[in-house]
Amino acid sequence: MSVGLLLLTHNDIGLQLLLAAKSTYGSIPLRTELLSVDHYDKPTDISNLAQQYVKVVNSGHGVLILTDMFGSTPSNIAKNFCDDKQVRVVSGINLSMLLNIFNYPKLSLRKLALKAIEGGKDGVIIIDK
Repeated sequence: MSVGLLLLTHNDIGLQLLLAAKSTYGSIPLRTELLSVDHYDKPTDISNLAQQYVKVVNSGHGVLILTDMFGSTPSNIAKNFCDDKQVRVVSGINLSMLLNIFNYPKLSLRKLALKAIEGGKDGVIIIDK
């Protein structure tokens, strides 16, 4: 009874963020899949895989797709889902975003996407003495 999560990122960015989050929480509170885009991948192949992954992680409450950089291949692939009311796409994944999502696993898709953005923004600061 929760939103599914798809990390659609370059190389192993999603994997490393997920491993760091898992070491913090001990487990992953949402149904989560990783889809990595390497330089040799064909975007159409990844797009087809993404469609399958979205179906797998959607338990009826929607899917949040997190990508690493807006305008890149992963976010362009994720953009194909923007017309689907069961999918929200947030670009600019960072660890604080992922941890914030894991703090609120029971939220609706819309609210979870907002928590993702909140966590991502709150984690970007200038550190001064």
